[in-house]
Amino acid sequence: MLESRIIEVFNYTKLSRIDFANKIGISNAVLSHISSGRNKASTDLIISILNNFEDINSEWLLFGKGDMLNTQKGQNMDVIKNDLLYRLNKIDAKKRELEDLIADFQAYIENLK
Repeated sequence: MLESRIIEVFNYTKLSRIDFANKIGISNAVLSHISSGRNKASTDLIISILNNFEDINSEWLLFGKGDMLNTQKGQNMDVIKNDLLYRLNKIDAKKRELEDLIADFQAYIENLK
């Protein structure tokens, strides 16, 4: 699960909760909500983690594939980030599409009542 991998990154950094949250641009409360499962990680949060901790493997963070740390020496970080941004944009587009579909179904259900 993505949120548990974010907590693994936090533990790996050895930063305090407040310092880690500040570094990735969220509040300590949001970090607590993510670690408890109350909140899901946003696309912006994932990008911030990958931008601030370049040794974290994007495939691992997003999908749980491979090792937590980048082991591909010499691979251009810009290529990795561009690939990740492309994938995140596709995920965001699909999310918006599904949210629109849900709204349409909710309106349809309301009309049936």
